[in-house]
Amino acid sequence: MSGRVTDTDHGAKAMRERIAALAASTARVRVGILDDAPKREHDGADGGTTLLEVAAVHEFGAPSRGVPQRSFIRGTVDEKREQIASLQVAVLTRVVKGEITEQQGLDQIGAKVAGMIQTRISQGIAPALKQETIDRKGSSTPLIDTNQLRSGVTWKVDG
Repeated sequence: MSGRVTDTDHGAKAMRERIAALAASTARVRVGILDDAPKREHDGADGGTTLLEVAAVHEFGAPSRGVPQRSFIRGTVDEKREQIASLQVAVLTRVVKGEITEQQGLDQIGAKVAGMIQTRISQGIAPALKQETIDRKGSSTPLIDTNQLRSGVTWKVDG
């Protein structure tokens, strides 16, 4: 008796190769204020402080300057930890299946997390502003004055 054996891969080899490439990858996505550009003043001139410095002061607080901590990055990641983890699994699954590249997946994660941070800033982060600050800037929403901080939140894929 003779027979014929056909070995049909159905993409398993390619999937193994994608998994091996992911395991060896050093790529990562960074989200936050990634540029050290000068902060613009209300009149449009460059200020003496960078946007990164402003972000650090608000993220960690500066008690000696009367600025309370308003963590817009760490607070968002803490608040959205489960949603971010689910997003990572969904993106990884799509990369392993070959539906998107690793770069595309990391870009998707970066864009989504940056949007989460921007939304959190827009919604307002406790503690509330002092009345003198509200009077000076004309708004009661912390971290939004010229909108530079919120619009400065971005992402970058490294590696």
